[in-house]
Amino acid sequence: VWFNFLDPSVKNAAESQAEPAAAAAGSYESSAPVGHDVGQQLEDFTLECYDGSKFHLADTRGKIVFINFWATHCMPCIHELPYFSDLYTAHKDDIAMIAVHSKLITSDPVAFLADKDFAMPFATDTDDAVNNIVGGTGTLPQTVVLNRRGEVVYNKVGSITPEVLSALYDEANK
Repeated sequence: VWFNFLDPSVKNAAESQAEPAAAAAGSYESSAPVGHDVGQQLEDFTLECYDGSKFHLADTRGKIVFINFWATHCMPCIHELPYFSDLYTAHKDDIAMIAVHSKLITSDPVAFLADKDFAMPFATDTDDAVNNIVGGTGTLPQTVVLNRRGEVVYNKVGSITPEVLSALYDEANK
């Protein structure tokens, strides 16, 4: 197939194809106010994960974000951790996830997790800063879900089922 690169119609067609890609790359910006309610964007934070990596919220733009607050003394929290792990495994390239242990530590969370095969990263909110950012009350479990622009689509206390997690993924992916 032959075509002339100097032909303006070919040049304009190439430019119009490049514009959606450029727009999509910048489409993850949000003008929503900072806060923890649905429709707002969370204040930025960084947590050091148990594996030595860092979870920096600002680095997650363009991905769906799941933040799960849990504790070793919370049976509903422990019960739902496999659901989060399964979701993370199924969508690892498309989501960012962090399981955040509360600052109240009754048993060592790293030791607790040692024989578990969870895929997502874990960290402890040692100074309650992240809990405050998400408007947490200390009641567990709590789940926060952000869309690709970093806007809250879900922020509630209570247990999560695999079906609810799947629906939240779909909601955040709109």
